[in-house]
Amino acid sequence: MAPYSGQHASPTTNIFDYSRGLDGVNVPLDVLIVRLLCATIGLAAVVVFGGRIALISISHLRHVTSLGASQSQQTFWSIEGSSLWANIKKHLLYAPLGKKRHNREIQMSRAANMGTVPSRFHSILLVIYIVSQIAYCSLLNYAVKDKAALAAELRGRTGSLAVLNMVPLFILAGRNNPLISLLHVSFDTYNLFHRWLGRLVVIESIVHTLAWAIDASHEQNFSDAMERVRTTPFFHWGAAGTLAMIILACHTVSPIRHAFYETFLHVHQLAVALAVLGIYLHLDLDSLPQVSWMKAIIAIWSLERIMRLIRLIYLNLSLRNGRTTLMVQALPDEACRVTFHLPRRVHVGPGSHVYAYIPSIALWMSHPFSVAWVEPSSCVTTPAGLLNGQPKGRSSALCLEKEAPMEPDFLYDSSKQPTSVSLIVSARTGMTRKLYNKASRSPNETLHLSGFIEGPYSSHPSSLGSYGTAILFSGGAGITHHLLHVRDLLMRAADGCVATRKIYLIWSVRHVESLSWVRTYMDSILQLPNRRQILRIKLFVSKPRSRQEIYSPSDTLQMFSGRCRPAVILDEALPGRVGATVVSVCGPGAFADDVRAAARQNIGKGMAIDFVEESFTW
Repeated sequence: MAPYSGQHASPTTNIFDYSRGLDGVNVPLDVLIVRLLCATIGLAAVVVFGGRIALISISHLRHVTSLGASQSQQTFWSIEGSSLWANIKKHLLYAPLGKKRHNREIQMSRAANMGTVPSRFHSILLVIYIVSQIAYCSLLNYAVKDKAALAAELRGRTGSLAVLNMVPLFILAGRNNPLISLLHVSFDTYNLFHRWLGRLVVIESIVHTLAWAIDASHEQNFSDAMERVRTTPFFHWGAAGTLAMIILACHTVSPIRHAFYETFLHVHQLAVALAVLGIYLHLDLDSLPQVSWMKAIIAIWSLERIMRLIRLIYLNLSLRNGRTTLMVQALPDEACRVTFHLPRRVHVGPGSHVYAYIPSIALWMSHPFSVAWVEPSSCVTTPAGLLNGQPKGRSSALCLEKEAPMEPDFLYDSSKQPTSVSLIVSARTGMTRKLYNKASRSPNETLHLSGFIEGPYSSHPSSLGSYGTAILFSGGAGITHHLLHVRDLLMRAADGCVATRKIYLIWSVRHVESLSWVRTYMDSILQLPNRRQILRIKLFVSKPRSRQEIYSPSDTLQMFSGRCRPAVILDEALPGRVGATVVSVCGPGAFADDVRAAARQNIGKGMAIDFVEESFTW
């Protein structure tokens, strides 16, 4: 950065100098604050990285030592070894900000809500960062006699911090953010910090502009200041950047963002482009030292977009097999099964999500969905024998309860078969509603469209295969997150590649019709070897139309009428646990909060329990 230009106010300095350039700006202190902030962020990243490495190492050790172990030999891992770590998980890492509410949306209407409440740990991090920003902006020379110099110092400070904060702001916004795989922190968490960083950048940009306006207005008058904005490129590009920031602040308010999501995405990208252009030219015209930061921001943004484009082209286009084809099937209870037949073979990990592009429905916009199913299965898991699909003539999960596991006749080498990725899309508003309506009006309720997917993306702190017991809670369409986990664990358990000895799949739906969403996938799971010994499925129907709809074919596949009570499920499952236990949830916010509360109640009682939540709070 440029050297400090001198005292805040000297006898030869005119007030005009304080509204442009570095006069009055305390550059040495700004440099010190920037370095301190960068060091703080770097230290936090190192601490998180070290913690993740420790957890992953423990998970790997648990996985390796439990592979050949019997149920009794996994007892060591079933007991919580540290009461301190248990308390940290219970009262900090897994805790909501208040008593219970975390991902349950603050609803204003069916389409609009005020968003969700950050967790206790995230709230602490956000408060620390926000307070540090206030403190940095408040470190001014209040003893200076010329108040114009004080405003200039505030202008310089807030401007530097706004541009500096834009660097992590853009990094955290990217789907290809390298920190996701490096730190094993979910995109949803980074998205939370992205939103709060964005608010900070907007506030600091506005304060920066107001500080300039104070000095510029005092030179002559406010009209003269506005004339300089209109006629001077340095000022009108700065004003354009601030205007774009104000637009971003207004349209990203949660109710607007949720009620008009597609519109929000369009306006957001245009406003971001204007902000970047305006701020870059504002800095470049006066050769201010922060211009190098803006070049880095533009490079980060461009590289992320290029990587997304490369993913799209590679995944959906092939010189040999053409392009991706898309089939949409309308399902009961207002949902769609969307299957992308890719032209090439790709690996899709359990618990992955993809971004779906369907131009005829949502133009160039993309929407995230969990991957419900992948064929062939070897694209997810590579067991000793590759399994494929389901045999003909077996269509009912109730019948499968009485049939033997899949025979070797259904094993074959699918190493060259292209990948098919299936999603379950519940009709709500916007794109999902349009897609369902169009499919339901089509012949046979089946629709063939052009479409693409981007991904797959995922981030998991540790493999579920290192846990002896996996208790998986799903609400509604949240079942899609867990299906591939169940198939993967069962297939690898048959090959002796995981520690898992017990799996509980809990699925809560409103109507029995929702069970048809994944019937074919569930049929395939019920055919897998050792399924009866490992897997227990409990289906809860909160609003059945009659008692005859509720039928439990066996002890391993049970149906219940009424709401799922996670605390009751855990009280039944945990006493018979094997090894360490993971409790995972994917579903509506209120349901996820119930599962979180139930899991936390059991932490600190001597049982080794980890909690994992899959969510996308935008």
